[in-house]
Amino acid sequence: MYTLHWHPMASTYAPMAMLEEIGEPYEARRVDYEGGENQSPSYLRVQPLGLIPALGFADGGSMFESAAILLFLCDRHRRADLAPGVEEPERAAFLQWLFFLSDTLYPAYNHYYRPQKYTTDPSGTAAIGEAARAAFTHHWGILEDRLRAEGPWLLGKRLSACDIYMHMISSWDDDPAALYAAFPRLRDVAAGVMQRPACRKAFDRHKYKSGLEPA
Repeated sequence: MYTLHWHPMASTYAPMAMLEEIGEPYEARRVDYEGGENQSPSYLRVQPLGLIPALGFADGGSMFESAAILLFLCDRHRRADLAPGVEEPERAAFLQWLFFLSDTLYPAYNHYYRPQKYTTDPSGTAAIGEAARAAFTHHWGILEDRLRAEGPWLLGKRLSACDIYMHMISSWDDDPAALYAAFPRLRDVAAGVMQRPACRKAFDRHKYKSGLEPA
C-alpha cells in the first residue's frame, strides 16, 4: 500500500491520478501546509526540502519529485499501460517529454509564481515574472507543435503519463481557458484526460481550474 503526501495546491494531481489509474490501494494523506507541517521534523525526513508531494511505501521508505513518482509507478505497474517499457521504441520519446515537462516547463511556472525566490533584488521580481511567462508560452508552443504533428497525444496515438503530467501543469495557468484557446491541441489533451474517471477523481480533489467549461 502506498501513502501519497498531498495538498490541493501542490503538484500532486498527476501522482494521485496515476495511483487511481493503476488501481492500487493508497492513503491520500493531506499535509497541513498552512500549519507548517511540511517543515516538521517528521515530514522533512520524507522530503528534506519540505515540498509536496512525496510517496510512502509499505516498508517505511519513501520517494519524492512528482515526475519521478509517475515514472516509478508506470514501471512498477505495467498493466496500467501508461508508459512504454524500456524495450519499446517509444520509450525514448516518453522520457524526453516527461523530463521536458518537469525540468523545462515546470520551472518556468515556479519562476512566474514565485519570482522572489530567484533573486536577491526585490526590484527584479517583475522582470523575472515577465521572462517566465515568455518562457512557458514558448514551451507550450513546442508542445502544441508536437501534438499537431504527431498527436493526439504526446506519444501519438498512445496516451501516457506524460499527458496527465502535462494536463496538471496546464491547470496551473492563470487562465487555463485562454491557454487552451491559444493552444487548441493542448485543450484536446486536457479534455481527453478529464474523460478518464481516475483522472477526473484526482482532479476534483484539487483546486485547479479546468478551463474546459463552455464560454
